[in-house]
Amino acid sequence: MYYIEDEEFGKVHVGTRAGMRNITMRWKGGSLYVNAPRSVSITQINATLNKFRDKLRASREKESVSYHIGQVVQCYGLTLTIKEQDKKPSLILFKHCSDNVDVLVPKGIDLSEPRNKNWISKALRHALNGHTQPLIELAQEVSRRLGVAPARFEIGRGLRKMGHCTPDRVIQLSANLMFLPEDLIELTICHELAHLTHMNHSPQFHALVDKYLNGREKLLELKLKKFKWPVM
Repeated sequence: MYYIEDEEFGKVHVGTRAGMRNITMRWKGGSLYVNAPRSVSITQINATLNKFRDKLRASREKESVSYHIGQVVQCYGLTLTIKEQDKKPSLILFKHCSDNVDVLVPKGIDLSEPRNKNWISKALRHALNGHTQPLIELAQEVSRRLGVAPARFEIGRGLRKMGHCTPDRVIQLSANLMFLPEDLIELTICHELAHLTHMNHSPQFHALVDKYLNGREKLLELKLKKFKWPVM
């Protein structure tokens, strides 16, 4: 076995086997393990990592997500707290109080079981419903500060696609942005505002995003890649 360093995934463990025909990859204990035919070069392994980077990132997030009773998930303008309830053992309930939402899971539930983790993850995302006004207000404040005016802002539910700028200048932002810290929310907002000028991802587009972010685009993009989402 040997190791290669990946900018995003860190130390990648590589093992080679005789008779293998394909490269396989899996996460274990927070580290990425690659098994490959003995004839495969490091260049080929890096190419495979890049080809499946999005899927590897998503699978890493699923493995790393964990929940416990009493856990507090701090969102933008909202606090979610996981608690127990014994009234309805087949449901996850919600208790709303101003800017706080208790996510009430059945008492005694195994929080490490993958199916339950996925259930709680969906509940946390659902808990954002009706609490997205701070996200709209932040987007409006950023657009005023930059002097860039979309037709309007809308809230969507995408998890992988955090924002979208339509041809008629409507900017759609995912409610799930609220799980991010404010500077990473602004990264997405500025990205979509820049699409009002450049409907592409050209060097001119990225230069404008960087200008909007006071030279922090690459720094924030790297921070976003390393961000540990509390949902799957």
